[in-house]
Amino acid sequence: MDDAAGVGFGPEGIGAPPEADGSAHALFELAPEEDSGSDTLGRYRYQAEVAARDCLAMLTQEAIDFVVCEWHEDFVVARTDGSVELVSVKHREGTQGPWTLTELCKSGGLTHLFDRWCACECADNVHLRLATNAALKPGKGNAGVLARMCGPEPELTTGLTAMAEAVARQMLKVRWKQPYPNVPKTPECRIADIRIPAGFVDKVVRFLAVLEISCKPPQRENITDVNIQRLLVPAVKQLQLAHVDLEATYRGIVERIERANRDESDRTQLAVYIADPGRVRHSTQMQQRVGRRRITREILRQEIAYTTVQLPTFPRGKAPVVAPGGTKLHRKLRRGLVPSDEAAFAERLRSAWYTTWSERRSGLAGDETDLLNLSTDILEIVFECRRHARAQVPEGSEFGNKMNDLLAERLRVDTLPSLPPFQLNNQHLRGLAYQLCDDCLFFFSETFNADEEAS
Repeated sequence: MDDAAGVGFGPEGIGAPPEADGSAHALFELAPEEDSGSDTLGRYRYQAEVAARDCLAMLTQEAIDFVVCEWHEDFVVARTDGSVELVSVKHREGTQGPWTLTELCKSGGLTHLFDRWCACECADNVHLRLATNAALKPGKGNAGVLARMCGPEPELTTGLTAMAEAVARQMLKVRWKQPYPNVPKTPECRIADIRIPAGFVDKVVRFLAVLEISCKPPQRENITDVNIQRLLVPAVKQLQLAHVDLEATYRGIVERIERANRDESDRTQLAVYIADPGRVRHSTQMQQRVGRRRITREILRQEIAYTTVQLPTFPRGKAPVVAPGGTKLHRKLRRGLVPSDEAAFAERLRSAWYTTWSERRSGLAGDETDLLNLSTDILEIVFECRRHARAQVPEGSEFGNKMNDLLAERLRVDTLPSLPPFQLNNQHLRGLAYQLCDDCLFFFSETFNADEEAS
């Protein structure tokens, strides 16, 4: 019996968006059938580089939520609409020639994908992809024709039933030697004499309707260069990042995927996680395991490496923009006895941050979260500077000038708890701090009503 038997996925189906209680995609509540691949992933860098293609797309495509490595198939792409895509990567040496239909079912991963799809209860929001670097053998009844019959809008529909029957027979033959619980066991005989169980061909037809057979991944010897030039370079340009070390960034992303693939925790088979209809109770062990294999946008951005070139405070080639507002910041700096020339410099840095944020924000929904995280890190340092400033001046004295000195000393990119969403210099951080002050999130003195104080 497959380890997925009896698993309840609820009315939403597998991969439905998280519930209000924080439930994850239900696909990830189901333990994979096998996990032995994690032990030998060091030899499969190609698989990690194919997964990197979807991860790099995630940098600029809001439709991709996250990627989970070595989960059910080689990796799973979770989308923001609640759907998931199980991806199987098959590398084939050029000397082996193109895939035939027989080989695709036996060693090309097709039967394994079918078995996992069945374990996911053939849910409507589970899609499948077989990604290979090799060609598909053309000709009637062969792999090339099969690929044209796959997907919700197939290029070719004539002969679909006959093709599904041929695939069904090949899968039933594979089942004689390999234990796929969701493929029926039939007596061994000539393939033409196999008695196909009732309803099995119809199930294969449904399987083909959610399957994509892709020959897009490049060959192993040039996949690195192709991924950098066709995927990473456009992403860096769209995100308006400057001074990115492309090779170091790509290497860091692939190595991060490989670490997710290895999952250096207990690799023994986990017990089946049976979710209740509301998905209220969760297996902590299962969720931790998924978390170790998850690749998110934030993780990818942390892997972006920059050259040592100093980033200019104002973007070159752009007219400086004066940030709106500033009245409350001016009043607070004055109340804190910050000298007028330093207050004017603070206003310039606030405009530098405003210009940089306007130029470099991605335009995706995650911008607000990125800004919130960065602002939180900065406020933590701001309040630490304020505490030290208070302690260094006589009781009852204004501490704003000392606090401003400490900000210039301690608010640096290398002191942040987490990396910023794009490359910034120390002056940009101070500019954002001054903007947060103008937003009344902190003061350079004891609090007062900055709206009512006369200029």
